[in-house]
Amino acid sequence: MSVLEPANLRPHDLAKTEIDAWRGRCLNTFSRAEKAVIKTLETMQSANTKLAIEPLAGQRLKTLEKLASSQSATDAQNAAVASALAEWRQLDLNRPFFSHGIVTELVDRQGKWHVRFDFIAVKKGVLNEQTLHWSKDEATDFESQLHRAFMLLSGQLGQLRKRMEAKDHLPPSNANTAPDPDARPAPGKATPG
Repeated sequence: MSVLEPANLRPHDLAKTEIDAWRGRCLNTFSRAEKAVIKTLETMQSANTKLAIEPLAGQRLKTLEKLASSQSATDAQNAAVASALAEWRQLDLNRPFFSHGIVTELVDRQGKWHVRFDFIAVKKGVLNEQTLHWSKDEATDFESQLHRAFMLLSGQLGQLRKRMEAKDHLPPSNANTAPDPDARPAPGKATPG
């Protein structure tokens, strides 16, 4: 029997393993969303070469929120993108805890794990110690919300990119050309159909 088999692990070790896996899945979801944001900004940059893509994730999300509403779309499309970005923004507030926080695993008397993140935020040179504490149920609920918000955001940003790409590649409009009054085929040419 291996030392790493579950029968030999203490409840605290099992909690650490589950928490590490949970944190990794959440970080992967944050990373996938960040890729969707960057790809969308890259598409916007191809139409506006003066657009600078910011170095930090929060800055890029803020830039995208500003620019998304100015894209050519219906009111419903703009509302859907804005809603997806707003929902993601709320969950993204926890991203620094996942990427920079120090994790402490805790196990209660019933054997359920809890996770505590300790994080020092630095804003304008001021240090702000922050703590986030969740039960296993709260952590699992957050992961579900994060995945759902990512799927919504990813879908909306994909549609936004397609609209922008289609707009950039439209053939010249024939709207100002009068229709041919004699739409018959030229002599010797077959009629379509």
